[in-house]
Order: sequence, then structure tokens, then C-alpha cells
Amino acid sequence: MNISVKDLYVKIGHKTIVENVGIDVGNREFVGIIGPNGSGKSTLLKTIYRALKPYCGTIKIDNTLIENMPLKESAKKLGVMTQASSFNFDFTVQEVVMMGRTPHKKMMEPDDEKDYEIVYKSLEMVGMYNLMNRKFNSLSGGEKQRVLIARALSCEPKALVLDEPTNHLDIYYQISLLDIVKNLNVEIFSAIHDLNLAATYCDKIYVMQKGSIVKYGTPKEVFTSELLKKVFNVNAIIEENNKTNKINIIYTGV
Repeated sequence: MNISVKDLYVKIGHKTIVENVGIDVGNREFVGIIGPNGSGKSTLLKTIYRALKPYCGTIKIDNTLIENMPLKESAKKLGVMTQASSFNFDFTVQEVVMMGRTPHKKMMEPDDEKDYEIVYKSLEMVGMYNLMNRKFNSLSGGEKQRVLIARALSCEPKALVLDEPTNHLDIYYQISLLDIVKNLNVEIFSAIHDLNLAATYCDKIYVMQKGSIVKYGTPKEVFTSELLKKVFNVNAIIEENNKTNKINIIYTGV
């Protein structure tokens, strides 16, 4: 499935948050978006999954403008994982993950055996099956993050939009969750805070600064000492691992 964004502007009040952004996600690639806090990453993602409306520009899913698609239809295609949050009601883990099945259901249609099978499988994939009866609001931040990934997976999406999925997770679950989404064989568009994880898992990377895309390419093309100093204001050495053919970022100060 292809996600295409062209000439996108997003305003909140009178302030422009995203300016003249174009992206393309396809070919079952894992595409990352990186940038300092306040650069517009989350706003861009929210606009793609229709939590915000663009000021101007186009967003297409498989060449169809999203404004011409029913919300339910775009929700079937795009699995979304937002940053960990709490619910006003005391839902169980299983109930939260079952919410991912909503786009596939008619109004008031009861959950069936297929729904439960998909929910159980999604919980198993993120290591939360044994906690399905726990209250979501009683979980740690990392546990909540894993449940939200499971909810996105239960939608059986054609593509995933993830907003910093590894926040609050220890290194084991950071790696295991990125392994899971990498192997789903669908398009992934994800904001990633950890630049070394982005370098390891992403096929392509967009770099945002002050609401605009300032660089795009493979991790080897994007990550340079000059870019990290310019965008993140840090000094770093970029090394390549001959065994993995991946790069590693070694921070040396500010």
C-alpha cells in the first residue's frame, strides 16, 4: 500500500507547524521520521491518520485522497499507534486491544470468535497475553506501549503509522517490537526518537526540522556528523559495522 503526501501544510491556530512537506511510503518499506522535539513529527503523523486536518496539500492512500474515503475505510488500511496514554474508563488490556477491531464491525455488531483469535494473537506477539485481564491504567508505561501496538496489529492493517513506538520500553522490548513490525511485511511510517534504532531498522529516513523535511534517504545517506550537528546540535562519529552493514552513531558531546 502506498501513502503519499504532497505540499502539506498544517496550522494550529495561526501557527504553521508543518510546512511544504512531501513524503512517499511504499514497497513494504520501514520508513522513519526523525527530528528534535517540536519539529512537527507527531503533527505530521496525526494529519496522515486524520486526527488533524491539513491547512492545504494532499494526502493519498493508494492514489485516493483521504478526504474522499470514509473514516472507517482509512482506519482499516492504517493501523495507528499513538504515544502511551490513559483511558477515562477502566478498560482491561483485552478490551483495549479489541478496540482495534472496530473498523471491521458494523454498529452494535458483537465480537465473534475471529475477533478474539486476532486479539489473542496480537497480545501474544507483544508478550502481553498473560496480562489480558489486567486494567490498562494499572500498567507501566512500557506495558501500555506494548498493548497499544497490539491494538494496532488487531486491526490487520495494510500499513502502520507509529508515533515513537519504543518510548518507555527497555531495550529488550524496543528490539523485539521493532522486529515484530519490521517482519509484518507491510508499509511502516514511524517517528523514532532513538537514532541508532532508526539507523538499524529503517530502510529510508526523513529528517524534520522546524516543520520541514531537510533530508531524505537511506540511513547511510542521512546520518552524517554534519547533519547531526546541524539538526540535533550534537557532535557524533558515524561508524559502519562490517558484519551487519549497518551504521552506529557514537555521541561525543555537544
